[in-house]
Amino acid sequence: MHDKYHAMPAAQINEYVKALPDAQSAIDSWLKALDHMLEATSYGDARRSMNRNDATTYYTAKLADLHQLEYDFKIHKSYNISIQTHTTATGSYFEIVLTQDESHHAPSPQQLDSIEQQIASFQGQTGQDGTYLQSGEQMLSIAGLHADYDFQSMGNYCPSTEADRYAFAAFCEGKADTIFVNTGHEAYPYVVRSTQYLDELRHEIAHYLVYSRCETSVPPLRVENEGMTNSYAVMYLGANRDTLNSTGASFPEYAMNAQTDQAAASAHAGTCVVD
Repeated sequence: MHDKYHAMPAAQINEYVKALPDAQSAIDSWLKALDHMLEATSYGDARRSMNRNDATTYYTAKLADLHQLEYDFKIHKSYNISIQTHTTATGSYFEIVLTQDESHHAPSPQQLDSIEQQIASFQGQTGQDGTYLQSGEQMLSIAGLHADYDFQSMGNYCPSTEADRYAFAAFCEGKADTIFVNTGHEAYPYVVRSTQYLDELRHEIAHYLVYSRCETSVPPLRVENEGMTNSYAVMYLGANRDTLNSTGASFPEYAMNAQTDQAAASAHAGTCVVD
């Protein structure tokens, strides 16, 4: 596949690599590199076999890899991208290497089902301080999660946005075992003393569960993601629909409807992309 590609002079490759820090020249050089790579594909694959079964098995595997890569991009899965330069007896070439973040080891679908059933039946109660903090931590632990009350520290793991200041709590894929609770939120002193606090946490747990089932907490299901997550919390985690829908009055993206319910059911079933 790479006869011509492999024969690319090392000096030419180095020029591409040197150019990468400079935005515009990097783009121009990268496009040239892609042209060379595209031309290289016309030479066919380097493997040779007269065995039909071997050839079929090989190309089937390559097609499966391609389809998986396409799916990963559709669900906005994070990849680390690096460029590696190689020198062989036939010349030098560089290679684009995609690696995935494997730090999150999702429970099996059966384990996720069990987690959801336990959270749906969880009955919290106020602690000696009159809040649901302890109950919230107990509920989070069912899913293997814990609370971090330093909301600003979330920025160490995920990009912060202006909208974060309105968030009561948040889930961040970069720190997937943690729910960040915004104790500085204006409603926090009141919400933490009501069962609404547990429903707010159920919403964040739903983000985690969708992430575990779909490899992303924002699957492209053509509905408002926060509304879908609210639906998931209601349908599978026992959250109160009226309580969570009250947020939708001020923030429409959190509103639930038949479409968000259907999207939540799709995510729960592991169908995470709508073509």
